[in-house]
Amino acid sequence: MNPIRTLILTAVVILAVIPASGQVEFTFEGFAMMQPGIDQVGATLTVYGIANPPASAPTPLPMDFVNNQYTLAVTGMVVTAFAENPVIATKDFDFQGGTIQIFGEPIIGGSAADYANTGTFTDGDMMVQAAVDDGWSMLLDNPIGFGYSGAGIGTCDLNGGSSLGDLQSYGFPTDDWTFAGSAIAEPSFFITVPAGYNYVFGVKIIFPYDPTPNADATWSQVKNLFR
Repeated sequence: MNPIRTLILTAVVILAVIPASGQVEFTFEGFAMMQPGIDQVGATLTVYGIANPPASAPTPLPMDFVNNQYTLAVTGMVVTAFAENPVIATKDFDFQGGTIQIFGEPIIGGSAADYANTGTFTDGDMMVQAAVDDGWSMLLDNPIGFGYSGAGIGTCDLNGGSSLGDLQSYGFPTDDWTFAGSAIAEPSFFITVPAGYNYVFGVKIIFPYDPTPNADATWSQVKNLFR
């Protein structure tokens, strides 16, 4: 793909995935699959994740991490363009479409999230739903030969869920939340994924008008934050 577009993507990802003090976001850590296979136009990306309490505050909604488990499902993201550059070891993806859903469920009496049973990620109260809009891009690189890793960036519009009204009552907008993929990595000698999955995959859904400035960093520093 156009190297200028790749540089722009890298810069935008840096701004989105480096945590800033006071940043308000939903944060999930999980895994993703690309079907029918990776690195091809027409494949569909699906992500499942679990909220990590230490990395999930402050959140846009009050979240009870002691008594509840919060899960994420991202579905329907289709690869519309893919380019691999073996000289500089990069993989560049563009996606269209996609739905993001955040669920909450009591820890006691609920079903614990199990990557071998994807239904356990979507059987609670669907608190927030969002549509991925204006495309989404993912950039992976492998500069030292230990495996491809990187990040992704785009936006989403909140459009449903039992807590949508609460978010609006708190003064949050529904449109143009940042949808960032963080700590994305293919399996390697150092990284394993559950059977049937193709990537380690973190997700951040970030309040779009966060006034707190972000820190500058190199692409390598961004990736190291999430290893």
